Amino acid sequence: MKSRILFWAVVIIFSVSTLKAAGGKVKSSDGIEIAYSVSGKGEPTLIFVHGWGWDQSLWKKQVAKFSARYKVVTLDLAGHGESGKKRKSYTVKAFADDVVSVVNKLKLNKVILVGHSMGGIINLEVYRQIKDKVVGIIGADTYQLFQKGENPKSAEDYLTTFKENYLGSVREYVRTLFLESADTAFVENMVKKMQKLSPEIGMDIFRNIYQYNSLKAVTELQPRIISLNGQKFKVKEAENVKVLPSFTSKKILGTGHFLMIENPERFDELLQQTIDELTR
Repeated sequence: MKSRILFWAVVIIFSVSTLKAAGGKVKSSDGIEIAYSVSGKGEPTLIFVHGWGWDQSLWKKQVAKFSARYKVVTLDLAGHGESGKKRKSYTVKAFADDVVSVVNKLKLNKVILVGHSMGGIINLEVYRQIKDKVVGIIGADTYQLFQKGENPKSAEDYLTTFKENYLGSVREYVRTLFLESADTAFVENMVKKMQKLSPEIGMDIFRNIYQYNSLKAVTELQPRIISLNGQKFKVKEAENVKVLPSFTSKKILGTGHFLMIENPERFDELLQQTIDELTR
């Protein structure tokens, strides 16, 4: 199990060439260029949105598998990967605009949004803009609890240690995302990958994400959400259902935050089941 995890970590972190075979760049609402890739064909289109400190290579294995049946779109959010890095503020709305700009560029009309970690939060705002095109939203270790968000002072207080020692704080943060049984070399590779996000961008993202009111968003929008979650963080499903009655979640045992890498076979199996549920 550990050797398999390490193998996929190395492949995903150091090889993104196949993702670059088809795609391009499009300008987001603020003029920042967003890199995207397209594979396969068929409806609905699956749009994969990565989380903090990553890029579209996170979904390498899912692209290879699901593009045989669907059109699959991945992108680098602003500040990440090959997308522009001069945004004034990395807000949830601005990130959502990145995704919507790609949807509009490709003239997509029937999509399923798949988001990992903060990608799930971003997809709520994507849904707000293009809900008539969205079949449903699939979370990947996100939506543990819909919350009001922190006030600006609390969000800033969270960043104190990052301001004092950014790389060290990122290291400690990333380590909390895994089970104690996780392969140490695998975790270290993930640390190094996520430490590449610049301090200015990384902290601004945290500042905005921690203030985002996901509770208000789902209450207003009532999207169809099914979440695939690892074992590390508990999903408070009963509380989520109070505000979003259609919400359901599925657990992948033995995985931490990066379940699509830690157990890709089981993740892909549940992802296909969930796509089938949303499209029935």
